[in-house]
Amino acid sequence: MRRRALVALLALAAVTAGCGGGGGGSERALQVRMRYSKYLPATLTVRAGTTVSFDVANGDPITHEFIIGTAAQQLAHERGDPHDPHTGPGEALIAGGKTTRVRFTFTKPGTLQYACHRPGHFRYGMVGTISVEA
Repeated sequence: MRRRALVALLALAAVTAGCGGGGGGSERALQVRMRYSKYLPATLTVRAGTTVSFDVANGDPITHEFIIGTAAQQLAHERGDPHDPHTGPGEALIAGGKTTRVRFTFTKPGTLQYACHRPGHFRYGMVGTISVEA
């Protein structure tokens, strides 16, 4: 029962995040869960001009990252310092069993990703896609 409620909540959050309205600057809240080194949901849609407060829950016993950026930025993180504290916009390091809030403003249309760059996680597929619509 709890699993069905969580799936329904995640689906509602994903739909709500995509309903940014036509007038620009809006705020949305969205839950993202990390479990078995995967993200749920794995794809999101938001409108440009929307600020999203992500409540990122790490359901694994190990530390994960939540890094928002372009594909090129993700590759730079993948090649970067593994001890980076990830304190920039749209970045967080989340200990196992913990939840943190990450705020990010989507300024222009395009495609972004959210990913974990702990050793091997990105190659394993710990990455999600954000479509930012005009």
